[in-house]
Amino acid sequence: MSPSRIPASHPMIDLIAAFLTDLANADRSVHTQRAYATELRRLTAFHAGSITTITPTILRIFFAQHSHLKPASRARMHAALTRFFRWAEQHDLIPTNPMTRIESVRVETPLPRPRPRAEVEAVLAVIPASNRRDQLLFRLLLELGLRVREVLTLAVEDLSLERDNERLTVLGKGGKRRTLLLDDPKLVKRMKTYLQQTGIRHGLLFRAAKNGDGGPLRYQSIHERWATYCAAAGVICTLHQLRHTHASELVTDGVSLATVRKRLGHANIQTTLRYAEQADATSDAEIRHWRRKKS
Repeated sequence: MSPSRIPASHPMIDLIAAFLTDLANADRSVHTQRAYATELRRLTAFHAGSITTITPTILRIFFAQHSHLKPASRARMHAALTRFFRWAEQHDLIPTNPMTRIESVRVETPLPRPRPRAEVEAVLAVIPASNRRDQLLFRLLLELGLRVREVLTLAVEDLSLERDNERLTVLGKGGKRRTLLLDDPKLVKRMKTYLQQTGIRHGLLFRAAKNGDGGPLRYQSIHERWATYCAAAGVICTLHQLRHTHASELVTDGVSLATVRKRLGHANIQTTLRYAEQADATSDAEIRHWRRKKS
């Protein structure tokens, strides 16, 4: 049912379903859809009335009941409700968005948490040699600083394996594509071996092996597999920390922030600057080099 055909008096659950359908049609990530659905279910559990009866006062009480949550969790809740009521206003289901009267939650931007290369290599070493899919997938996350969803949506058609100019194109946040140089010969060799042994010629590069259906890999499944490998290696490291590790290595080795930003697909240079703040050894080396030249 389209939003224009749903009266505002309709149960909230139907409006939420239509909203989530619109998100899916707009190619919002599954993670975003799932997160928004969770937060909106909290609202329907709190308030059983129609959407037109939800006022800023009701929302303040709702948020007060969740004040025990961490700022990041409350910020996610605020974002989900803001987007939902904006959608409802756009479809004339409510006259105004009540969330405009609610102050947003201030969240401190967390600093990057890179892991030592030796620790990450220890985790990669426990992946069975026979599991070339996992070996290549997690290696790509480390050596290219990809986001998990970027690697899960990679297709064979995104690869260009022209000799000495090997590249891949990923679909990043906001539907923006970027092309990355495959500058590591060992990584290129892994890629070619993987393609030869799997026989994959088109479509998704990494596929589920369950029941032999070759369908898309689930986001949660990859996280669980990585956690299993970390436990076996006795290392604490999240998948996103592989991205942090790659970025920090680039900055430490003197790669310009502009290049790091492009490599990681950051929309804002301020995000990239967080890695520079971590690289004290790099800044110290530059200062020493400058001082020696002045002497």
